[in-house]
Amino acid sequence: MRNAPSVLNCARVFLLLSEILFFTPAFAQSNVTVRVMAANLNGNTQSYQPFALRILQGLKPDVVAIQEFNYTSTNGLNVNNPAAFRELVDTAFGTNYVYYREPTSGNGDIPNGIISRYPIIFATNWVDTQVANRSFAWAQIDVPGTNDLYVVSVHLLTSSSTARATEANNLKALMQANFPANAWIVLAGDFNAGSRSEACVTTWNGYLTDTPIPVDNNGVSDTSANRNAPHDYVLPSLALTNFETASVCGALNYPNGLVFDSRVYSPTDLANNFSPVQAADSGLAQHMAVIKDFSILATPATNPPVIVSQPNSQTNAVGVNISFGVNATGSGTLNYQWLLNGANILGATTNPLVIANAQLTNGGNYSVFITNNFGSVTSSLARLLVTNAPPAITAQPQNQTVLAGQTATFNVSATGTSPLNFQWLFNGTNISGATTNPFAIASVQSASVGNYAVAITNNVGSVTSAVATLSVLFTNPTVFAQWNFNSSPPDASSATGATTPSVGSGTATPIGGVAASFVGGDTVLDPAGTNDNTAWTTTPYPAATVGNKTAGVQFSVSTAGKQNLVISWSHRSSNTGGKYFRLQYATNGTSFVDFPTSTALTLGATFIAFTNSLAALPGVNNNSNFAFRIVAEFESTATNGPPGGSYLAANAPSSTYATSGTTRFDMVTVSGTSFITAIAASLAPVTFVNGQFTFSITGSVGANYIVQTSNNLTPANWIPVFTNGSPFNFTEAVSNAPQKFYRAVAQ
Repeated sequence: MRNAPSVLNCARVFLLLSEILFFTPAFAQSNVTVRVMAANLNGNTQSYQPFALRILQGLKPDVVAIQEFNYTSTNGLNVNNPAAFRELVDTAFGTNYVYYREPTSGNGDIPNGIISRYPIIFATNWVDTQVANRSFAWAQIDVPGTNDLYVVSVHLLTSSSTARATEANNLKALMQANFPANAWIVLAGDFNAGSRSEACVTTWNGYLTDTPIPVDNNGVSDTSANRNAPHDYVLPSLALTNFETASVCGALNYPNGLVFDSRVYSPTDLANNFSPVQAADSGLAQHMAVIKDFSILATPATNPPVIVSQPNSQTNAVGVNISFGVNATGSGTLNYQWLLNGANILGATTNPLVIANAQLTNGGNYSVFITNNFGSVTSSLARLLVTNAPPAITAQPQNQTVLAGQTATFNVSATGTSPLNFQWLFNGTNISGATTNPFAIASVQSASVGNYAVAITNNVGSVTSAVATLSVLFTNPTVFAQWNFNSSPPDASSATGATTPSVGSGTATPIGGVAASFVGGDTVLDPAGTNDNTAWTTTPYPAATVGNKTAGVQFSVSTAGKQNLVISWSHRSSNTGGKYFRLQYATNGTSFVDFPTSTALTLGATFIAFTNSLAALPGVNNNSNFAFRIVAEFESTATNGPPGGSYLAANAPSSTYATSGTTRFDMVTVSGTSFITAIAASLAPVTFVNGQFTFSITGSVGANYIVQTSNNLTPANWIPVFTNGSPFNFTEAVSNAPQKFYRAVAQ
């Protein structure tokens, strides 16, 4: 039996400042590396040429998802027939390779196919409803070890991202319906995607993964002919990612796999590592080849347990006695440990597992871990649904303290007859659209602070969770840039001044044809003495119905390390100056956006102080390219008045607006709060209880930390599994993998 003491005796735990490594013992094993390639290597002829065959020879793949699978024999007699394809395979790979090419219907077809070093057990194609000259080709391959490999060769459309998204969604549904739930799968080929954020790429998240992303010898991941778009992919299923390993080509090592471009290597490097590839070969191809390698068990342990029949899912009413059984073979004594939702059930070491008087809390996913002296195996999941049960909360949402601008996530665990419906509440009121579990609040601010709960319902009843309080951490606001326009050092004259900031750094510039000079400033807000108090006065401004929101003053200031921005200034217009002005901001320094409300002045000799908070606006925080400006605005756009309004309100205490009117600015100030930087996490020793291990993470109180796991310490292979605010505990069932590593890093 595999139990907690045995794991504790053989586990080695290493505690680091910012990560934790947890080892589990490995059985004796031997591994073989399987290299999978995506290859749309045709030139403009859409038929494979010698340059493409040299690339295939140089990269030595074991399995190839090939696109535009057309070929004419070297003697010109065989065109797209079995003899031609056999010649291509024999030349590029060897006589021991096998292939599948999807059926074609006529000239102009560019079919997909699979070429393999290992036997193809079964192969076929699925119809692509978006295109007539190709479909989705796939093969079930007998790779070494206990699992088969399912490889799908795909070539999506160039016509539009919408069509590609439809193709990807259709293909995903076909794969999930036809491939085993935990199968080893690789989807490879030409997606024609313009970016990795396009829907045809992201639709695979949670099923297949693009991580880690292969790059070429210069670190470039794009695969199109001109190397400016990520067209080609090798996407393994999550069950296969644990076996991903570096791609080794001669003396060169690529931890994330390789995007191969012959043009980035010297002739010597090509000869030593990719012979017989020539330097110009990749430049003749439509796309770059992409490879990923997987290190899998080649020889299973002698006579390990083998499951003949899996446990079956069940639906039963509350109070019924339930039995889960598994039929397994293997040498010697077989030991059983049943699990519920991935965690060991204390004392559940018999076969079958009997659950007497089943209750709501017994519902979930059951599996069994079987061991003997030669190995182990885990069954598939069997779902137990306990019917006619109202919702019951098994784990309440927890209080959280989050840094301003970060994401807060509330989660509740509940059981009950499916489906369960969730409605989150804030201070007792339903949050519109908050019907998922978990529930995430992006970019929390002061308005997010309060009490959160969730109401859970099904067709039997309802329950409301306990309240979880969200607290948000802010630093104290400080002024980090200010223009008072006074001379430095003071010169006892308000007619001279400076446009360099009196606090911090930045630039101030008149814009839109306005000229600026120095005059008397705001004697209330400016700390300078009366004789040296200076403001910036501007004139002329555009005619009454010309150049709306183009003329005024502009300020550039970096907000790096700052958030919750507030901009304030003193403002005064002469009797013939503009009455309405608008604050605008830019996140790239050049493209300005209106602040939601305009600024209205009382014309005459009085400075008026204005304050505008930009805390809720996206992109202004932590931005070295931030800029803002204050510009004159038509009355009609500022007050929703009639078209053609002037800069001066009709009821202003002045007879006429004049372009020669003046506007003064003083005490232009930018303030904000600093981001809180999380310190490195410290980790407590691991404890083992009932087949689970737990460790504690502490760091900056309220700062978020991410627990990540990997099986081989490759930098790109760390997978996030849990995020929470410090301090918190992380618990997981003891892994069956040969070894696993854990670490905690600041978010």
